[in-house]
Amino acid sequence: MKKLLGIVVLGLFLITPSQADDITDFQIEGMSIGDSLLDYYSKEEINDYMQFGFKSKEFAYLNLKQKMLDTFDDGHILFKPEDKKFIIHGISGRIFFDNNIEDCKKKQKEIVNEFSELFKNISQKDDQGTFSYSADDSGKSKVTAINFQLNDGGASHVGCYEFSKKFLEENNYNPIQVVLSLSLASAEYNDFQKNRAY
Repeated sequence: MKKLLGIVVLGLFLITPSQADDITDFQIEGMSIGDSLLDYYSKEEINDYMQFGFKSKEFAYLNLKQKMLDTFDDGHILFKPEDKKFIIHGISGRIFFDNNIEDCKKKQKEIVNEFSELFKNISQKDDQGTFSYSADDSGKSKVTAINFQLNDGGASHVGCYEFSKKFLEENNYNPIQVVLSLSLASAEYNDFQKNRAY
């Protein structure tokens, strides 16, 4: 049975007594890894709105439609553009906390505790602590990240990002400085991220 990331922890999880076997057992905004993007978008929408954010074009992404968002403020769906079924390989959602890093970290802790209970096939839980965000050369933007690696090769990332105002202004990004990011990735997309994306 799918566990809906969307109800208990700030509406992020539907918890049942059973534990999850793999990354496909979870949903973000009603979508799961392994679903077809064609269940949510027309082929024309996919072709018109897909974007590329990596050095290769092996994977593309779409921004989640605003009308699809109940829990998150924005998000992305990742897929292989050459796949005629447009199978979803990655889903991410973000929640904006204005400038309140403590509220973000509190919510992050709740999510991580739920993940720890629900994922029975965790091969690694990596608490990376707080470090400088690599895209900000000034070193003033920070990330507090915890990653889960599953036995099936899938992965999840839960991070609190605290961006410097200058970094956001210089890159013409959303002015919200504190963001919670939750992402799910298939084994294939996880491998791409680690080895070929950048």
